[in-house]
Amino acid sequence: MLERLVDIEGLNISFGQEHVLSNFDLRIHQGEIVSVVGESGSGKSISALMSMGLLSQSASVSFTKATVLENEIGQLSPTQWRAIRGKEIAMIFQDPMTALHPSMRIGKQMEEVLEVHTDFSSAERKTQIIEALEEVDIPNALRSAKKYPHELSGGQRQRVVIAMAMLLEPKLIIADEPTTALDKQVEGTVLKLLSNLVRKKGCALWFISHDLEVVANFSDRVVVLYKGKTVETGVAKTVFNNPKHPYTKGLLACRPPKEGRPYPLPVLNDFLGDGEVPKTEELTKPPSKDTALEIRGLSIGYETRSGFNTQTLWVVKDLDLTLQVGETLGLIGPSGSGKSSIGRAVVDLVPSKYSVRNFNGNENHIQFIFQDPSSALNRSHSVGHILSKVLSKHNPRLPLEERKKRAGALLEEVGLKVSDLSKKPKDFSGGQRQRIGIARALAANPKILICDESVSALDVSVQAQVLNLLNKIKTDRGLSMIFISHDPDVIRYMCDRVQQLGVASKV
Repeated sequence: MLERLVDIEGLNISFGQEHVLSNFDLRIHQGEIVSVVGESGSGKSISALMSMGLLSQSASVSFTKATVLENEIGQLSPTQWRAIRGKEIAMIFQDPMTALHPSMRIGKQMEEVLEVHTDFSSAERKTQIIEALEEVDIPNALRSAKKYPHELSGGQRQRVVIAMAMLLEPKLIIADEPTTALDKQVEGTVLKLLSNLVRKKGCALWFISHDLEVVANFSDRVVVLYKGKTVETGVAKTVFNNPKHPYTKGLLACRPPKEGRPYPLPVLNDFLGDGEVPKTEELTKPPSKDTALEIRGLSIGYETRSGFNTQTLWVVKDLDLTLQVGETLGLIGPSGSGKSSIGRAVVDLVPSKYSVRNFNGNENHIQFIFQDPSSALNRSHSVGHILSKVLSKHNPRLPLEERKKRAGALLEEVGLKVSDLSKKPKDFSGGQRQRIGIARALAANPKILICDESVSALDVSVQAQVLNLLNKIKTDRGLSMIFISHDPDVIRYMCDRVQQLGVASKV
């Protein structure tokens, strides 16, 4: 009989009066992949943190049974946890920038894991690190091991975190949204790697995700959480092909369809409420042929040093880009292909060179919506202050009261309330913070919006809301848009025209 590596029964977790998990059951056996699916706030990550001994001491926890690798979770000391983590249990976190030390080279961070848990020689550690990086398709692993996290793309950083977790082939891997920031090709590679590790090495995988489509053909079983409660559980393919609960049906329906461009996309409330799914219309390419932006011969490179030699690593080389008025142009390509660098170059956030650059208007009217609204918004300022600063910059003579009025109107335009002006970013959910980021971009009265992976980190249901919002704003304001994403379904749905990028790195 296969060993039961995770055995949780009747788990309840709360913070003060807020109950985040109720009567949660989870059992994972050796050689098994079990996915826990749900939106942000459903409790899926909290249960994993508890099972790693990383839950905040302010949490109130009760359970009928809670063991991991046959250890009673509540009985392990900090010393015992340190001996287990990394060696027998490994966790892959969603945000690689918080999982990786910003001032340490990638190879050194990975080597620390081997130094603590093995007696390998320096040469053996180096060999294993390079092999682990190559296994997750990190380009030029030897050179990448010498880089700092900020010198890698978001997808490459996530692959480093995955490689680090797999270094010692632990008995249990807990993967918290590990593929959210990855393009589909790399996502498939990573899922195959994790699956092979489970099937061949006999470990177990606890996979956390908000996307049922990702886990359907990857998992043995799935548990669906909604507001801390289990609403559906069973064989993954059965749940995917024949969902029973309205919440599960909603999660599946919120994804952009494989065919057609219906607007608006369904959202969760269409399934959980009493109302009917709204009628849709088909998004179509605008008739205008006027050029909003044209760039020819765009090249983006970074200097690298090796001893006394200086070389240029080209991320983008001699790219031509044209955007029509009212058009949404999609940029898609693998991690490291320069998608985000192109968007940043358009607004002069990275050094670049080009032979032709034409924009019909004030360059302040090109605005950027970033992937991570949490880091893009100043946490110490209120939303009203954030919007007022942008309004003041672009219209210095605008009176204070008028700025407040316009800031409130911007929030209402993105689906928030005027009363939210006094709140700070921490008081909002991830989807709401992204709406604030959109409102800030609109405050400059732009003609072009650049959306850089602006929905990739959002739950599929929240993603649908933001995509609907962007399409509405684009139509209402007559905007042009450059939409950057690694998700082909989202790109195909949102964009009138798509420009495929390849990895153009040259030294």
